[in-house]
Amino acid sequence: MNIPEIFKYGTIISAPLFLGVSLLLIKRLPDFSFSKHTISKSVLFIDNRFLKTIFRLNFVIKALLDFGFVLYLANKLEITNNFIVLPLFLTPVFFISLSYFIEGKYNFWHRTLAYCSGASWIVGQVLLAFFTKNIIFIIFTIIISAAVSALTLLSILKRKVNIVVQLAYSILLYLWLLVFVFKFL
Repeated sequence: MNIPEIFKYGTIISAPLFLGVSLLLIKRLPDFSFSKHTISKSVLFIDNRFLKTIFRLNFVIKALLDFGFVLYLANKLEITNNFIVLPLFLTPVFFISLSYFIEGKYNFWHRTLAYCSGASWIVGQVLLAFFTKNIIFIIFTIIISAAVSALTLLSILKRKVNIVVQLAYSILLYLWLLVFVFKFL
């Protein structure tokens, strides 16, 4: 199967698009607090059905763009039958599920899916780094992955998961992604 080159940029497009749409919707909410709530929880503050649909579609669009990127990776790196591709394929599946299992309504499932999505992406990026065989990139990946994991774990333990924390680890993961796509693909 030959995946078009445009899918190479799926995840690079999906991350800022997702954050941009989310922040535009959140900005309009009077009772929303960046330090108390997460991106997912903002849907509970949206009264307009159309905006709620946009919010949920935002998750779906990001997951589909990420899935296209994973298909491109699997094809380009010829890892279709390799263990490396499994956590990468699971990430968008977990993420798209967040459009239905919203925080505040399905707390347990939402957290489980969100943490599984993050963990599967981190495992996937570490495996991809080792696949490159570039020692500097492997060290860079381990540092980024450790920082994101520590930040996430610390925020969970302190019960301070919020948009500020989500933006911090999103920026770290996006930095890694930019290096990977433009240096190794």
